[in-house]
Amino acid sequence: MDPTVSSLVVAVVGVLGTLLSGLLAHRGALRSKALELDRQAGEREAERQALERRELLELRRSSYTTFNQALRQFHLALSRHHRWLAEGTRPSPETPDLATARDALRLAYADAQMVASDAVLKAGGDTYFLLLRLDRLLTPEATPEQLDDAASLLGRGSEGLYEARQTMRRDLGITDLPIARPEGHGRVRRRNEGSPTVDG
Repeated sequence: MDPTVSSLVVAVVGVLGTLLSGLLAHRGALRSKALELDRQAGEREAERQALERRELLELRRSSYTTFNQALRQFHLALSRHHRWLAEGTRPSPETPDLATARDALRLAYADAQMVASDAVLKAGGDTYFLLLRLDRLLTPEATPEQLDDAASLLGRGSEGLYEARQTMRRDLGITDLPIARPEGHGRVRRRNEGSPTVDG
């Protein structure tokens, strides 16, 4: 091979090598940048999902608090109403209104239906409908047998309150206690042979 041709070939190869190395370096930089952007997008998505989970958890916690409180207030109002019917007395003006407690529970249940888990809706809904059935029994015309049935429903309602609350707490991840009330947990007491109430 002629020395000028071989010099020319070496020069062309050198120029091509220089050009290709720049192109390959640029391509590598683009690939690194794309990987970095993908990693950042993945981190942003993970942060967004974590924030969404925290917001949903806070929304559920708030809804469960309201629902649990409304269930308990309605149960308390029904218990007092039952006692007044059984004793033949009239409620005092400062006692909680049954209709107000019922309406508050209706709103809390409607709110819970939009954010609660199926397990919470089952436990809370069962208690909600049991209390509504009890509410229909407690009329001024209630017979002694109906009042006895109502006393039994009040006891079942108390157990339902415990189960609904424990289901809510378990759904929020804050308890490992059993859903059903353990033996001896909570103290049942009676007031003047009126309706039973449960502490705890």
